[in-house]
This record gives sequence, structure tokens and C-alpha cells, in this order.
Amino acid sequence: MNQRQLEILCAVLLGFGQLFIMTGFDSESFILESVIHSIHERKPERISSYAGYNGQAVIYAFYMVACIFSSSILAISTPKITLIISAIFFTAFPLGFLFTNSYYYYFSSALLGIGFALFYQGQMGYLTSHSTRKTIESNVSLSWSIGCFCMILGSFLMASITKLSSEEPELLMNSLNVTSEPHRVGRRFSELEIKLLFIAFTVISIVGMIILFLMPSRDVENCIEGSSEKKDTFIGALKLTCSTIINPKMIQLTPLFCLCGLNITFWLSVFPTAMSFTAHNSNLIYLTAVYSFAAGLGEVIMGIMISFLSKRIQNFGQKPTMTIGAVCVLIYCTLIHLSTATYAPMTPTNEEPILFHHSYLLALIIGLICGIGDCCINSVRSVICALAMPKRRPQAFSVSKALASCILFFLSPITPLYVYTIGLPILSIIATFLFFSIAKRTQQMERKMTEGTRNAAEISKKLAL
Repeated sequence: MNQRQLEILCAVLLGFGQLFIMTGFDSESFILESVIHSIHERKPERISSYAGYNGQAVIYAFYMVACIFSSSILAISTPKITLIISAIFFTAFPLGFLFTNSYYYYFSSALLGIGFALFYQGQMGYLTSHSTRKTIESNVSLSWSIGCFCMILGSFLMASITKLSSEEPELLMNSLNVTSEPHRVGRRFSELEIKLLFIAFTVISIVGMIILFLMPSRDVENCIEGSSEKKDTFIGALKLTCSTIINPKMIQLTPLFCLCGLNITFWLSVFPTAMSFTAHNSNLIYLTAVYSFAAGLGEVIMGIMISFLSKRIQNFGQKPTMTIGAVCVLIYCTLIHLSTATYAPMTPTNEEPILFHHSYLLALIIGLICGIGDCCINSVRSVICALAMPKRRPQAFSVSKALASCILFFLSPITPLYVYTIGLPILSIIATFLFFSIAKRTQQMERKMTEGTRNAAEISKKLAL
């Protein structure tokens, strides 16, 4: 196996590891608030009605705090070990829905937030130790596109389990000692459906943990940053992280990082909840599954396109990709604004939309655009962090996303739709202009480094003669 084949193998295995452990997380995000609402309506004493939003806020709060320490953990560990620990934390979360309890729910949410930070830190650490400067864009896109099959896999799981539970097979219900009830106002989840869904999410997370354990550990030659070259101590890396937060480049990239967090929060959780809370959709029981499938398909298609075009168009993974992502945000926010009731993200509602109702076709179109846009925005974030701050890559990855998501989840129960659908397009335009400035300077820096390396090689050759 040559070096390029090893790089591809590592990117593919990392992608499959992400695929399996993220299937549960992304699918849970689509339905979490609706599931919690359904549990609360049957047994109010078990959990509060908005624990879905609040739990996700806890996830991102701990994610934000863990981001400060995650690069320090990576400094005394390896990307592979960091990824395995994160997979254990991801698996702990769905287990709690087999015996829903507020204390365990919030505890496992905190663990999941820490696992989230460790995963992204380990993921980028693993990619930079198994990629060169020429292959980083391609490898990031390849790994990301495989990982994003998680939403497609999750959609099939949700659709299959919804069909099974809606038929209410008496024997299975008796064996699980659960009850089922029809969907009435908006989308409701039966006890049977909830148990089956979260059993499936737990099992598939365990599979992801096994794949991450089997990944090669050896770095490739001339990699961007080898895991065997760490010099920092835990405290040293922590100090570097804190100084990175106020670095001028990081400040200029803040709108992009906020866009990453707010965008994924909105399309992954807030909008699916709004669809479930809309009374008109009460009979569209596969709506979330269709939307999840389309979003995953969009992520995969765009990831493959970025990987393919990055080999043929220089720096395609930067300005062109960012432009596509910003345009997608503008389009899907417009469609959601016209088709979704203003207060649907906050509470079950019979309110009419501005122009047209949700349908399977509309969910397919919006999901596809969301997936394409999210893949673009996350790809450029990963690439610019790897290239713009060569001395602080782990620290740049660690501080680039969580605060905006945390704040938004805490405010979701009181935030009307138009705040998202107007605010996100404005933010995407600002982020794009600032990103272009950083990308231009990064490309100039890369050219100077290339010219310096070429000149050094020529001098060495002349001296040898």
C-alpha cells in the first residue's frame, strides 16, 4: 500500500466511524424535542416539556467548555485514543431513553457535549496526521461525505421503526411492556417507537466505536502535523488555546464559526421540531425521515463534488465552496420562512404559513439544500483552520463553533421563526466577505512557502554540484 492509498484508507475508516456514531446523534437532534414533548404529555413528572431544547443547550455548553481543554488532552494523547473516548460518550446518551430520567438525561447530555469536542479535535488531528498540504482538502471532503451518510442511514432507521410501531404489533408491545397511541396534534411518538429508535441508535454507536478502534495509527510521511511530534504539555496547550481565542485571524473568522454553529442548530434541530409541532403535518409521519434522508444525500453529494473538484481546481475547497454554502443558506431560509408558521419552533400550533404548507417533496428539497450548504460551510471551516493557523491547528479547531449553538438552544423555546430565517442569511453574507479576506492571505502565504521550498531545493542542488 503506497502513501496515497494509506491516506484514503484512513479517511474512509474515519468517515465510517463518524457515520456510525453520528447516526444516533444527528437522528436524535431531528426528533429530540418532539420525543421529549411526547414523553412529557404522557408522564409530566419524568421530564420537562422543553428538555429537548434545554438538553441540547447543555450539550453545547459542555462542548464549549470542553473545547478549551480538548487540544490540551490531544497534546498528551493521540487522535485515535481521543476519538475512541468520544465514541464511548456518544453511546451513553441514547441508553438513557430506555429508562427516561431527568438526572441521567442531563448527565449524559453533558458527557455527549464533551464527547462532541473530543471527536472533532480527534477527527482533525487524525486527518492532519494522515494528510499532506496537497491532499488535505480532498481527504477532509472524502471523510466528511462518508460520515454524512449517517443522516441517510438514520432516515431509513426512523422510517422503518415508525412503520413498525404504527402497525402496533401486539406481541412485540407486550414483550416490551409499552403502549402506543395515535398521533393527534402534530407529530407524536409512542413509547414503542421511542424504545426501538434509541435501542437502534445505541447499537449503531457501538459499531462506530469498534471501527475507530481498528483505524491505523501510523502517520503518513510529510503530513501536516504528526501525532508523534507533540511538544506541548497539557498546561502549555491550554495557554495556547486561550491566546488563540484573541488571535486577529480567529476574530475575523468568528462570523464563519458562528454560522457553522447557528446553521447546524437550525436545520438539524429547530426546523425538524417546527415540522413536528405543526398540526397540518400530523399525518405526515415520515416527514422527518424524508428530510433526514435528503440532508444526508446533500452532504454526500457535495462532499464528493468538493473532493473531486479540489483535485482539478486549485483552492476549490475555499472561496468557491464558501460561496455555494452561503447561497444555499439564503435559499433554504427563504423556503422555510414561506412554509413554516412563526411560532412552530416553540410550541404545537395550528397557525397557517405565509405561502404554502409542508409536504414530502418540500422536505426533500429543503433537506437537500441544507445538506449541501452545511457540507460546504463545515469543509471551509476545517480547511481554513488547518491552513490559516499552521502553528495553532488543534487550538483553532477547538474554539471554532460551540458558543453560538449553546446560546441558541437555550433561547429556542422563546425564539420565533423569523429570527432564524432572516438572521442566518445576513450572517452568511458577513461570514463570506470576511472569509474571502482570510482565504486570500492564506493562499499568498502558501505560495510564499512553496517558493521558499523550491528555492531551498535549487540551492541544495547547486551546492551538491
